[in-house]
Amino acid sequence: MSIQNKKYTVLDLFCGAGGMSEGFMQAGFNIPFASDFSKEAAVTYKNRHAQLGLKLKFFEGDIRKLSRKPKLAEFLNGASIDVIVGGPPCQGFSLSGKRDENDPRNKMFLEYLKIVKSVKPKYFVMENVEGILSYRFTKIRGVSGKVYINELASKIIEQESLKLGYRVQCLQLNAKDYAVPQNRPRVIFIANKVEKKGKNYIDIVPRPSPPKKRDKIVTVHEAISDLSFLKNGESTTNYNEEFKQTAYQLMLRNGLTPDANDRPIRCEELLNHKASKHLDKTVDRFEKLNPGETIAELLGRLNETDFAYYFTKKYRCSKLDRAQVSPTVLTLPDDIIHYDESNPRILTVREFARLQSFDDSFEFCGKRTTGGERRKFETPQYTQVGNAVPPLFARAIAESIMGALEARSIESIEALCV
Repeated sequence: MSIQNKKYTVLDLFCGAGGMSEGFMQAGFNIPFASDFSKEAAVTYKNRHAQLGLKLKFFEGDIRKLSRKPKLAEFLNGASIDVIVGGPPCQGFSLSGKRDENDPRNKMFLEYLKIVKSVKPKYFVMENVEGILSYRFTKIRGVSGKVYINELASKIIEQESLKLGYRVQCLQLNAKDYAVPQNRPRVIFIANKVEKKGKNYIDIVPRPSPPKKRDKIVTVHEAISDLSFLKNGESTTNYNEEFKQTAYQLMLRNGLTPDANDRPIRCEELLNHKASKHLDKTVDRFEKLNPGETIAELLGRLNETDFAYYFTKKYRCSKLDRAQVSPTVLTLPDDIIHYDESNPRILTVREFARLQSFDDSFEFCGKRTTGGERRKFETPQYTQVGNAVPPLFARAIAESIMGALEARSIESIEALCV
């Protein structure tokens, strides 16, 4: 097998619906192992692997069980893992959340590092929100046993990783710089295996270069204009071919993620394209919004009478600007309004998936949405999309690691020839 065709193996932790995996598969990696706590996300992930004809072993449940050595050894069954990827829960680190120090999700990155310690991959990638850079733990014990007092989470990750034999690059990246039509700033920890010699650390595998940014953004119009025909309350499984497709739209219609035969799947049936049914008053409010404007900004410019009529607590909800990227896609469906003045509505799951750069053939399973207390126990389609790492963003990261792995392979071959 040539270097170009070689498949490196990835373990995807906290995989969700599979955005990170999509990007890594597009870059040439094989992902036969994955894990997540959500049963709905697990159905979506397993369905996608089956659709692609790929083998998969999936651990559905609490990662604290998987991180135990006997269970992990049973799960991997002796397989060699080149890269571990994953995004531990970020709710506790988010600047828009409560940042509750007692939230058990805050410590899930330690379970990730426990698995790194046991598996010893060549590289690992950890994704999280920007808030992780400013979050401090009052007191926490690391995987190494060291107790950290009033220390930043990011510094703990770097220090613990080094104790495990990995040098971490902490990168602040934005998905919009990698062909994703969305402003989505994220912190990416990319680590390569090192060995301590004296007081210094020597790279055992090449250090990946940071992903190279693209010069141009992809606008929301380029991403979803061909799907805008769907009206308030309608659903369809057919494309409307009267709409001219952009290069981005054609790319996702034709597919980027390869199947078992190394061919992408072209989407013949439009999936997850159902519009919510809005009340007349809600439609009136959406029509009143200017491009790029939030509900809070709208209410701030209204007179007393209009304020009373248009009032809602959805202050962060905003209308798209067709010539710009989207704001960050979150887990709630009614945070973003379509830019089409003649069709004011929230986006469908498929339109959100386009803003996240998923192939159109990628199907999100389970309930379309849910509310109230059920949100604590269920992961509906909108939440699966919002929680995902954009595949094209993940692909850029994966290609930087693939480049390092291939450089290492070339070095090994050259050494044999000397």
